[in-house]
Amino acid sequence: MRKWLIFLILLAFNFLLIYGINQTNILMFNNNFMIYLDKEEPDTPKDDEPVAPVEDEVVDTSFNGESIETIGKKIDKYCEKTSLEGYGEYIAKTAIHKSVNPYLISGIILESTNCKNECSVIFKECNNATGMKGSPGCFGGSYKEYKKIEDSISDLVNKVSQDFYTPEMQAPYKMYKDYGKNSSWALKVNNYMEEIKRIK
Repeated sequence: MRKWLIFLILLAFNFLLIYGINQTNILMFNNNFMIYLDKEEPDTPKDDEPVAPVEDEVVDTSFNGESIETIGKKIDKYCEKTSLEGYGEYIAKTAIHKSVNPYLISGIILESTNCKNECSVIFKECNNATGMKGSPGCFGGSYKEYKKIEDSISDLVNKVSQDFYTPEMQAPYKMYKDYGKNSSWALKVNNYMEEIKRIK
């Protein structure tokens, strides 16, 4: 009788042990499944959900009420019969899109290249329209050589937009010291700016 009792106790214990292991495995499976579900990207839209359109970046298309085309024509007219003629709209567009005064860029280019009279050697031979320095050097010198004129203009616009980023700062008399120039440079640049502005 005692043997049967011990046998029944052992049988019940084994049953409970096996049942407990099974329940633990089920719980672990459920937890793992829940963890797996949690890893799903919450913001990923489903196939049938509409996706919000990405808004285009807003860029300026005018400066003080003047369109890019109008300013470009003024610059080209001022630079008529010079090597700068034809770059007016590119100067205006590149400057305005970067919130830079296009007349300032034009003035700096004219002062740097002397193209109103006879364009400089670095303009003709190295496509340097702005007097920017850097590598590779034009004829091995300190002035930068560019593959095309447009690259030189873009380089100047980027520099001005980074170093003189407000309209108040973009005035020759306020920027010439930080730009590494003197008051004579500021006077020449300002004169070019005013002469282009007055063109009808």
